[in-house]
Amino acid sequence: MTKPSIILSEQDLRRLETMLEHQSKLTPTMEHLEDELARAQIVAPKDVPVNVVSMNAKVLVTIAPAIEPTEITLVYPHDFRGDKGQVNILAPVGAAILGLAEGQEIEWPQPDGHTMKVKIEKVLYQPEREGDYL
Repeated sequence: MTKPSIILSEQDLRRLETMLEHQSKLTPTMEHLEDELARAQIVAPKDVPVNVVSMNAKVLVTIAPAIEPTEITLVYPHDFRGDKGQVNILAPVGAAILGLAEGQEIEWPQPDGHTMKVKIEKVLYQPEREGDYL
């Protein structure tokens, strides 16, 4: 499966690159995230399409083989509290969904060598859509 196009805000890109630069050792998921950052279309925060997953977005996703969507919120490691539905950007599903638009799906490598398939059903909340650029 070819990888779908992804869109990131300049702000998310800067924060994620800084976070990765400060890691003493990159996990395979971090390396895959770096690859995603390198291939992303980068736009100003105000230009992120309203149907795209950005950092701190709340999203309905379907992770195969499940057929029912799950609601998750994509967060930075320092914001991860283990709350229901929170997904760290450094977790495989978190890194996989960043920058995807509603209706897109991606196959993403897992640490155990298997591949997961994730589909974006709906972006329920996106900070940029609400004018929140912090």
